[in-house]
Amino acid sequence: MLWQQYQASMCAVERRRLQVMALLAEGRSRAEVLTITRYSVPRLVDLIHRYHAQGLEGLRDRRHRNSGAPTLLTDAELLLLAQTIRADYTEGLVWNGPKVQQWIKTTLGKELYVSRAYEFLDAIGFSQQTARPRHVEADDAAQDKFKKHARYAAPCS
Repeated sequence: MLWQQYQASMCAVERRRLQVMALLAEGRSRAEVLTITRYSVPRLVDLIHRYHAQGLEGLRDRRHRNSGAPTLLTDAELLLLAQTIRADYTEGLVWNGPKVQQWIKTTLGKELYVSRAYEFLDAIGFSQQTARPRHVEADDAAQDKFKKHARYAAPCS
């Protein structure tokens, strides 16, 4: 029966687990099964316990049914964040990771790391871009004169 399940399975993980159990059912020793399948001893013991406790269901690959962790912000919350940032952007205010982090904490009551805040900025299409700093003693006239009269070297070939 286990070999039939093995041949019918389309999942490589399940096939390997079924192979282990089929070899054990044939009467092969654990050492021989470990040599054939290259499983570790703790993994083999865990697999045997799962098979005895749950039967064939214990050998299934459950990763396909795992939807992952829930998202930190719902679509509505992300939209609210985007609208708030866009409103401030039109007024010339620039948001950064710590500011997003603080807004989420105060407005939504959720804690997050600053790296996640930058992920949210990226998700809504914003990046922190500011003008290059300007030196306090910059001379506009001298810069314009330099730009007009400077000789630029020809690009290297």
